[in-house]
Amino acid sequence: MSERAAFLRSVRGRAYDREAFNCWHLAALTQATLFGRLLPVADPALVADTRERARVLASHPTRAEWREVAVPVDGALVLMGKAAGAETHAGTWLAEDGGLILHTDEPHGVALDPPLELTQARRWRLTYLVPV
Repeated sequence: MSERAAFLRSVRGRAYDREAFNCWHLAALTQATLFGRLLPVADPALVADTRERARVLASHPTRAEWREVAVPVDGALVLMGKAAGAETHAGTWLAEDGGLILHTDEPHGVALDPPLELTQARRWRLTYLVPV
């Protein structure tokens, strides 16, 4: 079994936990485990405050270390939200089955969803980022 398959098996279906395992925790774990990239630790208070979370995701100094791409590549960080520049959710784009986004939310827990489902069913705009 590949490292990726083992990792996906270990997290798939895991319950969302607002403080211990939210979308940023999963994105950071995925980036570190599968791609050797470190993301900053998120302030737990941001989970409850969506406006502040959107502001931090848009303006955090680490954002300068990533660039936006129109077409995702394996391992791209995905920021999601109702409006560009106001993203409040995070995941990782994986080149699995034509491209799936690994993310977690309440009440679904960890899931691998096609981008089209997230853009149509949830009406999220997706922003793909890769390291500079």
